[in-house]
Amino acid sequence: MDEVKRLAFLGRISNALGRTEVPTTVEAYPYENGPQAQLYKDATHDEIVEKFKIECDKVGTKYIETTPDKVAETILAEIATRGGGKVIFPKSEDIQHYHLDEAFASVTDGSASFVCWDADLGSKANIDAAQDAQIGITFPIMGIAETATIIQPSDKESGRSVGLLPITHIAVLQKSNIVPRMTQSMVTLKKMYQDNPADFPSNIVHISGPSNTADIELVRVVGVHGPINVTFILVD
Repeated sequence: MDEVKRLAFLGRISNALGRTEVPTTVEAYPYENGPQAQLYKDATHDEIVEKFKIECDKVGTKYIETTPDKVAETILAEIATRGGGKVIFPKSEDIQHYHLDEAFASVTDGSASFVCWDADLGSKANIDAAQDAQIGITFPIMGIAETATIIQPSDKESGRSVGLLPITHIAVLQKSNIVPRMTQSMVTLKKMYQDNPADFPSNIVHISGPSNTADIELVRVVGVHGPINVTFILVD
């Protein structure tokens, strides 16, 4: 756009805003006073969790509520419900915390097999394993109630392929880590990584239900570029 057209365009906007001329500078907007921090500010955490569940229903995400001592059996039951097969999971402290290593070893009937993401094998071997898996298990660090979104960091011990390539994605999320909106999640992420930039993961994925698109003639198609089935295990 040349200068004459640019000024004419900005002039029309300035006139609509009641200005007599196009300003040369604009003061920064005080975002701390914006509406993004006001929405849901009076909601209790239980109400935030309920909002998360309502949005799960809207986007086609299955959710199961459980307690820490029941996580292992809940996951095994969901694996059976989803048809079993090869299951890939990250090398994570959560595996030991929820005694999932013992639970996985207890499956001896051949209905499911389990493989851990192993950074020592290299990215190709891990990606191939995720591609061959029917189910991927992850442990997101946060959830966003407004859109039923989970926030999943990726690192050498848990590549994004774990929750991207298998047909079914099972994510274990603590209810206490569900925040109202992306506003709060961004603040939390800033606190987590601002002072330790070296700890920042290779990427942080926001996942809102099964993969779907309606780009072509507004016809919704599920599973175009990710899992067809998504289950959130909500840990109380």
